[in-house]
This record gives sequence, structure tokens and C-alpha cells, in this order.
Amino acid sequence: MEALILVSHADDETLAAGGTIQKLLKRGWEVNVLILSGGMLGTRSTVQDNRPGAMAACKLLGAGEPKLLGFPDQKFDTIATADLANAVFGLGYQPDLIITHTETDLNLDHKITSQVAKIVGRPKKKPVSILGCEVPNTSFWNGQAFPANFYVDITGEIDTKIKAFALYENELQPYPHPWSEKGLRLLAEYHGMQSGFPYAEAFSIIRGYEGRLP
Repeated sequence: MEALILVSHADDETLAAGGTIQKLLKRGWEVNVLILSGGMLGTRSTVQDNRPGAMAACKLLGAGEPKLLGFPDQKFDTIATADLANAVFGLGYQPDLIITHTETDLNLDHKITSQVAKIVGRPKKKPVSILGCEVPNTSFWNGQAFPANFYVDITGEIDTKIKAFALYENELQPYPHPWSEKGLRLLAEYHGMQSGFPYAEAFSIIRGYEGRLP
């Protein structure tokens, strides 16, 4: 089985699905991490390079080297959605599961990536499950709750997830920021409380098929 983690920015994959990536790999899935942007953040006071963090975090999670497509950060709305989707199609992935963003997210790049995932995941040749993921802060701050209806037990994976995110030196923040080590653990505890696990990641089922979910 093949999973495609299709996200906008370097760090989204670890923040939203760092535990689930490990879980899928342990179950024998092939996991590919695809980041639409180039890993360079030019919208802050200084240009920040998150590519080393992406390489190190994905390696620690066990997913290998992520693929970065190089589209400009926070400017996906200046590119035709069809061009974004065709860039993904051109890589030849054949996923049974896509993990991506949701349209309830505050970040516009995330919303557009969700649309790209729905195009890429059309079940023309086989069923493709699509899960929307939660990125702490941009999912929190849009005035509406993340529509969680699917949970993955990451009790055995939470420590490695946090260690992986800490490799993003530009992104790790002090508590109470959601991108702090304590913040990530508290969020996993909260979803665990919702779902009956000690620690969990939450997702929203955009489309689900038996045998094609984590």
C-alpha cells in the first residue's frame, strides 16, 4: 500500500502526521512525503531555509527524503491549480491514501493544496482515500473547529514526532505556542482524550475506503 503525504510547506508533514507516518511505515506501507513549496520562507523578516529541517525530520520519522516542488511559499493563489496538480501527477505516484490539508484551515496555501489533493486523488483507476490533517495554529485560528472524525493512536510514536519537529530549528517555539514541544504533546493528549487513546493525531475523512486508511 502506498501513502502520499501531500502538504504545502516543510514542517506540515511532521506537525500534522508525524506519528501517523511512523505508524504507516511500521505496518508495511510505502510513504512518500511531497511538499509543494521549496522550503524557503521569504515572508518573514529574514529568509529562512527549512530544507535541512525537512530532510532531517523525515529521516528520523523513517520516511526518507521528502520531495520539494519549489512553488513559492504563501503564493499558491498566483498559480493555476491545474499546474500544481499536473506537477504532482508528473511524479507518477499511485497512492492508496493521501494525507493533506483541509479547507477549514486559515492558511490559503493549505486550502489550495487540499484542492490539489482531491484532483490527484480522483478514483479513476482505483479507490484513493483522502484524509485532511490538522496543522496546529493555522487549523486553530480560523474561527472554526477542526472537523475531526478519524483518530490514529500515536502513543508509541509521540516522542519521535516531537524530536523530529525539534529538528526544524526555525519553527520550534516556546510554550504556549502550538509549535512547542509541550504544545504538540498536549494536542496529542487532547485528541487521545477525545478518542480513548493516551495520545492521538486527528484527521478529517474527505473520502475513505476499507483497507486504505491508517
